[in-house]
Amino acid sequence: MWVLIQKVAWAVIGVLSVILILVAFIPKLQHYQHLQGVEAEKSGDVRQAQDALDQLKQDQQKLRTSSQFVEKVAREEHQLAKPNELLFKFVDDDPAATNKPPRRK
Repeated sequence: MWVLIQKVAWAVIGVLSVILILVAFIPKLQHYQHLQGVEAEKSGDVRQAQDALDQLKQDQQKLRTSSQFVEKVAREEHQLAKPNELLFKFVDDDPAATNKPPRRK
């Protein structure tokens, strides 16, 4: 009889020990998984920033070496023109705005 009680007691102690270990380590495992997700997100951000930096370095090199690229950037991004050059800017009208009568104050 005492042997049976002793075996049951050891089994209960073992089960309680496993439960205690799980309770102690599950929050740590969840925190670790969260940190892995954050790391993956930050790695993606770093990769995007590195790609942008590489593109800027390429553009910088082109600005130093290619007069055609300099002209393209000046015209497209800064709307600059050559001396004695006339530029026209076409603005698309909003069709909904043309059908409305003017607002009165």
